[in-house]
Amino acid sequence: MVSVIIATSERVETLSRLLERLCRVQGTETIDYEIIVANNARDETLARAVRDLVEEYSRRHGGRYREVREPIPGKCRAQNSAIASAKGSILAFLDDDVKVTPPWLGAVCDFFTRTSFDAMQGPILMPPEVQNDGEFLRLYHRYRTIPFVQYGPGVVEITTLTGANMAMRKEVFSRVGLFNEELGPGRSGISEDVEFAQRMLRCGGRIGYEPRAAVYHEADRGRLTEEFFRLRHEQQGRSRLIYKRSSLFSIVPNLWRSLWTFGWYSLMGPERKKYRAKGRYFHYRAMLREKAKKFGMARQQSKVGR
Repeated sequence: MVSVIIATSERVETLSRLLERLCRVQGTETIDYEIIVANNARDETLARAVRDLVEEYSRRHGGRYREVREPIPGKCRAQNSAIASAKGSILAFLDDDVKVTPPWLGAVCDFFTRTSFDAMQGPILMPPEVQNDGEFLRLYHRYRTIPFVQYGPGVVEITTLTGANMAMRKEVFSRVGLFNEELGPGRSGISEDVEFAQRMLRCGGRIGYEPRAAVYHEADRGRLTEEFFRLRHEQQGRSRLIYKRSSLFSIVPNLWRSLWTFGWYSLMGPERKKYRAKGRYFHYRAMLREKAKKFGMARQQSKVGR
């Protein structure tokens, strides 16, 4: 069985579109599958809307759709709750703002049948309606803040995961552990998928790429702004500090290096290199601020203790 896990918080409309697409993928008549919606809505009105939506699909499709409620904020916490109740030997994870392509389910199932990989990454594609939109493409290539993923022909094995469209054998979690609940949306912001992939690789796991298991990601123009770019890289810095535990001896030199390269590329380099350096600056600046914040809290507690 394939258990499809969708963690959702407040996007009822996009979740509805995803569930409708999942009804129409190829292979639903021959593949044993279930759809688990990990309901992480903070607002109880939205939580009921998600529950009602899932119950509607469950009635229409013989109980294959079900909800797992996790009221404490955190995508990873919600996914871990769903993993505990999943019946499948293959667990596939989708973000609630993607649209699956018709071959998706069959491609996931076939991938794990014919290969020995522990995990699978599927393409996360740009929607057709913006693929020739010059303004959208210009902003996307500047900021890169929407997780589109597509490797070139011939790529079979990779070394990371992007959580909007990934799958793995359930037994992997018994070896690697569950998702880190300090990371991801609702907690640090991002990097839960990258951190999990790194743990898997350290345990001897392997990640394969399956080009047929594609989804389209929503083209949210609100992510293609200076403000979102800054926030995303600050989230990345705080997230990596949690699992990499970087010291000041590495943070400070990297901060100065990123500031210098940002200045240089602002004057001399192409725009993409300028924004890569700018992102690293926000990244390391957030790390340094977090270190200073923790140092201040420790000093305050020391004074109270006296």
